[in-house]
Amino acid sequence: MNRYAWLLVLPWMAACSSEVTPSTPRSQTQSACGTPATSETLRVMEGLKPHCEGCHAQGARGYFASVEAFQGLLVADARLVKAGDPDGSELLRLLEGRGAGAFKQMPIGQKTYAQLVSEGTAKLPMEAVRAWIQGLGTQQRDARPDRDAPRITRMSADQMQRALYRQLGLGYDDFFVNAKEFGFDMAESRGEEYLPLQSPDAIPAPRQYISGERYHGLGGGSVMNQVSADRTPSPTLALTLTQVSQRWCRKALARQDNTALFPNGAARTADPADVKATLRRWSLHFLGERFTDTQVDELYTDVFVPLATPTDTEPAYVGVCSYFIRHPHWIFY
Repeated sequence: MNRYAWLLVLPWMAACSSEVTPSTPRSQTQSACGTPATSETLRVMEGLKPHCEGCHAQGARGYFASVEAFQGLLVADARLVKAGDPDGSELLRLLEGRGAGAFKQMPIGQKTYAQLVSEGTAKLPMEAVRAWIQGLGTQQRDARPDRDAPRITRMSADQMQRALYRQLGLGYDDFFVNAKEFGFDMAESRGEEYLPLQSPDAIPAPRQYISGERYHGLGGGSVMNQVSADRTPSPTLALTLTQVSQRWCRKALARQDNTALFPNGAARTADPADVKATLRRWSLHFLGERFTDTQVDELYTDVFVPLATPTDTEPAYVGVCSYFIRHPHWIFY
């Protein structure tokens, strides 16, 4: 037998399998692979999802991001679900409005899940949740990392807003003024032509609906609006980021003495040497990468020159500024 043939069977030996061989104790297999989600677990997840995923679709409490997340983060966590003990499970107590932790009920708001069921708004009965927990066997988390997990992450809407403010030398006051509505602090847009964006959950919240919609366009979620965050590279993201990057770059370039884009001593001119020096500096500023001379020359030739006019370089600078913001190395990390 080829001495390297054993390498071919290693993935099979290490892989999780729903079948347990006679020579492999069930406890060892379960400890290595974790307890798989049952069809009843999937049914419960789908029943709770419409009322829970608005707050729990990502992060450490992203229970409803996938079946694997629901099983590993919620079902297999004895602090939340005690197999065979519905009344001892914090999940059930939260759904009924008698939570023992920081939150007393789920979903947060005026009505508990149990009340939503009684009104007919929620479709999965509490009896079904109780029966599901009662019928659960011992649960085991899979301690190994998911080899299919994404290796890169798209910036969230909040991260994009903060990065744009910082890198373009802009801030909240460039887009909003403080206002009041029914005694509540609100963020009043300075004008739609600036394409402002603000999370509906922010304090102060945007007074104009479109500012929140633009935030959602970047994939931002909202508890108030019951919108799930979207971290996919969607067409809506591409369209929104293109519009925002071009308009915000133009606004930043119009600001006098904007040291975020032009540090002291840097000049905004049409001179090729000055332009290329700016492009080289912006590659580090926006992407954290030092462009090579070849990359700088290509960017100057392919983006800056076609957008420049004999009397105005602003469109060209806006174009290269927007180029960096729409670059995959800016969007993903």
